[in-house]
Amino acid sequence: MNRKFAVRIVDLSLVAFVAWFAWKQYDQRAPSAEPDAFAANVELEPLRNLAIQDVGRIKSFDSFARGKMKMVGGPYNVDGKEPVFAYLDLMLNPGKYQDKAIIYVKRAIRDDLARAMRESGVSSEAIAKFVKSGLMAPGLYWAPAMQAEFKRLEQDIIRTQKFVNFMSWAMASADAHRLSNDFAVIPAPNGNDKTPWFAGEQLWGLGFMQDGHNHGNDTVGIPGLDDSSKANITGDWNKLVETWRAQDPSGASAAIASLAEHLKAINPSLYPETEKLNLESTYFKLKAFVWVWVVYALAAIPLGMFIAYRIEGALLVGKIGLLVAFGLHTLAIGLRWYISGRIPNANMFEAILASVWFGVLGAFVLEFFARKTNMRGLFYFGSAICAMVAMMCQQFMPTVLKSDIDNVMPVLDDMWLYIHTNMIIWSYALIGIAAIIALLYLRYRLGGGDPSTARVGGAGSLILEGSTPKGDRFLVDEKGSTGKVLDAATMVILELAFVTLWAGLVMGAIWADHSWGRPWGWDPKEVFALCTFVIFIILVHVRIKVRDKGLWTAILAVVGCAVMLFNWIVINFKITGLHSYA
Repeated sequence: MNRKFAVRIVDLSLVAFVAWFAWKQYDQRAPSAEPDAFAANVELEPLRNLAIQDVGRIKSFDSFARGKMKMVGGPYNVDGKEPVFAYLDLMLNPGKYQDKAIIYVKRAIRDDLARAMRESGVSSEAIAKFVKSGLMAPGLYWAPAMQAEFKRLEQDIIRTQKFVNFMSWAMASADAHRLSNDFAVIPAPNGNDKTPWFAGEQLWGLGFMQDGHNHGNDTVGIPGLDDSSKANITGDWNKLVETWRAQDPSGASAAIASLAEHLKAINPSLYPETEKLNLESTYFKLKAFVWVWVVYALAAIPLGMFIAYRIEGALLVGKIGLLVAFGLHTLAIGLRWYISGRIPNANMFEAILASVWFGVLGAFVLEFFARKTNMRGLFYFGSAICAMVAMMCQQFMPTVLKSDIDNVMPVLDDMWLYIHTNMIIWSYALIGIAAIIALLYLRYRLGGGDPSTARVGGAGSLILEGSTPKGDRFLVDEKGSTGKVLDAATMVILELAFVTLWAGLVMGAIWADHSWGRPWGWDPKEVFALCTFVIFIILVHVRIKVRDKGLWTAILAVVGCAVMLFNWIVINFKITGLHSYA
């Protein structure tokens, strides 16, 4: 096989992978829902902007419902309905969903459950739809064959138990009693910002439940709530239940508006500003800005053209596109920061969002220093691709990377969260950018490129600019060696990654000593963070000793990125440790 043919195979494979990925996302789109005139005409806006307490945090009901319904339907809207409507409908009309495919099952156990479905008499067409979408009817969960299969799968602790647990959580999240119990929309009349809110059922009881039980007068009552407010809120709720079940959009809309006003009047001092609740709802309506990956992708195209053909106009267009994407990215982080009241870096979704933001910001800084060299455009391109891939994961893996805004875990509520964590995730972004530039170098070499190596490289190539030693004029010459330029750019990023990762590890040890009483404990996350650092220590020494410095630098940059991703993904989601929350 000649080299040109091998290069074409690599390029075509990349195009085929992108096309396959796009098709899979289209093919796994949500099943179409039947038109619903009531859902289309009921006015839910007052309910969206209602405040609710969830795990100690006050959030908009719209944000809360999205999180809960995501637990039920995974990446799909429950029965094709938007989350606020689905939450109320599941709570008030649970019977109509027993035979509807709304419970999301992860792919790992679908084939096993499909066999149990055949034993339960489910049609082949329905089973095929289940295997494709992963959606199952709640009523099927209790079939004897299904229960037997669940018990078998639960016994495999390593491979399948967690997926059965995920499905059990989905079932619990769709339960009308659970939804009612979580409906904590009544602020404590005489409480403060630390006082738990009350679930509505504590005031109006469970008499509205359609579960075949006579609950009678099972209210608990709300301490400090005056009789007038109690009568107004209970009346509004009863009216809402009546009109909702009667499919009366105007009546339900009026009841929702009245209920929202009366709830806000209970303790106005505890109620968040309406603008903030509206902003939180808007943030999630905009899908938490994860679609910004498209803007990064559009920016990467002209930047790639500039790197390949040195078209100055393409660099300008790419730079403007990247600036727009970075602006939207910054807006997303700013909104999340304002809504949550803390720096957004406390969970995986936020860490990825912040990591690539630091990466793009760093690229702008590096491009300023590299503006007179042939490295210009490479840092823009690497950061654009890195941000694009990261935000694609956020959009297409919503059940793994949840965009819900929650309080910081107590163990993380420390100033070192903002120091150690940000330094580590910044180093991860730099490692990703270095790997992308290294892959460009490997592609260049595969195509028969010159094996020559940058003599200066790294930070030295930026500091010396045009005064580089003889033999390193490639950084400023009009026709500099492509291989040398890519090698030098890779070293720039790797040096920064080396320093930031080392600093992050040291700061992590300080935090560990502060929080857990020891700087090192052989936790899986600690071990593989150190392994990533060791890869780059090896890289430094290999570059000194080997002849083909550029090739081995690129290979080890990619290997280092792979180890980093293993640490960030596999260790976080597959292996339990002290850092399982990070």
